[in-house]
Amino acid sequence: MQSTDAGHHFSPHIVWIEPAGTVTWANESGAHTTTAYHPDVEKPLRIPESAPPWDSGMFSEPGKTFERSFEDEGVYDYFCTPHEYRAMVGRVIVGEPSVDTQPALAPPQDGLPEEAQTLLSRLNARTKDALKQPDE
Repeated sequence: MQSTDAGHHFSPHIVWIEPAGTVTWANESGAHTTTAYHPDVEKPLRIPESAPPWDSGMFSEPGKTFERSFEDEGVYDYFCTPHEYRAMVGRVIVGEPSVDTQPALAPPQDGLPEEAQTLLSRLNARTKDALKQPDE
């Protein structure tokens, strides 16, 4: 998580891990969160229905980290609470989920900030391409 002259962003935007893998977010600069898109935080569901949501709380110290293990295969979208409107969103792909059953791969909801919708649409295209199954 970082704030630069180029803006606020998660780097990389997409992380692909195996089930039971862990993602560690580290704050490079600024004040940020990593928060799952979930009704518990008054956002649309953009993680697997069976998965618990998360919220790191605010990061403001450089070097501070937050870890989360992902047990359920699927696609998980998350955002930074103060910078979602600047498209500070990211995605975790766990395992090799079906593209047809993932809430995160639905078109971005109209209630999300426009810049976040644009980036989520790009992440959808990249994810669908990466998860394509070879013809049998």
